[in-house]
Amino acid sequence: MTQQLPDFEALQHSVKPEDFETDPLPGWAGVATLFGAPTTSMSQVDVGPDGWVVSGIPFDATASSRPGAAEGPRAVRQASLVFSSYLTSLGEWPMLDTRSGHTFRYRAPKVADAGDLHVYPTDTVRTFQAVAAESRRLSQAAPHLIFLNGDHSATFPTFAGFRAGRLDRGAERVGFINIDHHFDFGNWSTLHGPLYHGSNSRRISELPGVRAEDIAFVGVGDVTKYDQFRGLLERGFHVVPGAQILKEGAATALRPVIQQLSERCDTVYVSLDIDVLDSAVSTGTGHVTLGGIDTGALLDIYEELRALPVGAVDIAEVAPRYDPSGSTAQIAAHLLFNFLFRTESTASGLAPWSDGGAGDAREDR
Repeated sequence: MTQQLPDFEALQHSVKPEDFETDPLPGWAGVATLFGAPTTSMSQVDVGPDGWVVSGIPFDATASSRPGAAEGPRAVRQASLVFSSYLTSLGEWPMLDTRSGHTFRYRAPKVADAGDLHVYPTDTVRTFQAVAAESRRLSQAAPHLIFLNGDHSATFPTFAGFRAGRLDRGAERVGFINIDHHFDFGNWSTLHGPLYHGSNSRRISELPGVRAEDIAFVGVGDVTKYDQFRGLLERGFHVVPGAQILKEGAATALRPVIQQLSERCDTVYVSLDIDVLDSAVSTGTGHVTLGGIDTGALLDIYEELRALPVGAVDIAEVAPRYDPSGSTAQIAAHLLFNFLFRTESTASGLAPWSDGGAGDAREDR
């Protein structure tokens, strides 16, 4: 039996372009801005009182094992497009997180993508000058910032610029949380000198006016010098190892840090090195991690961080060339989506979570 072709000439004249404008695109289509957000320029930032401005720093010139994190910002943006239609399709419904047992709603703060900041692949100092200056300009204008960083060295200038912009606006103390398998508290690299992916936390701690008690290391799990670890504790830095989070749960392990930073700091910058996750979970990064935390623990960490006055977040070290599946970039995009767009999170009261489930260990908010 011969199948007749539809009359395409008649079909194309039976619709208008406007009929398709509100339909979502598949996750691999669309302009690759974060969550499909409109673009903006640094000189014309307008995202309202609770919005977020995104910028990328595609720089990995201080990589010492596996380069490729410069490709991370574009990969995370592309991966985020799969979430572009969630807010319109699910935003009106109360949602249940069946992992934690909490209910929540999606909200839609305004997001705009400012593109990438200036980088100079063979000149680390000039890159850091440009990134710090442009980050400061964004921090002066936008209520919240997202940085899609390359290798973790870029967090030094993005934090420095963000902090300077907040001080310009009247803030007195800016906290810093480093979610990472490593401390990144090195002082010198034979390959790169004092500015590299393993020194960003130390350089941040040396900025004028930054206090040790305003800095927290969360998720650490690699080996480190015994004297360095003891010295960090003696100086007042907060340290929450990954093993403690897995043993006690994020709510219990992070409670002292969140309480103290909430009391001391006007705003907090949160930096994530994706290698805090075990490499069995997240292969697309420059450093192979053994014994890292799992994605559930990382989701719980970010849920607890909602209690802080977070003004900026970054995600660093996503290197998509080592993850053909694309899952590492998807993990990064999913984390950002949950942190930005979930709200009204409360215990559901439903069994089994109401009978001692993990979701009840967290304080309702």
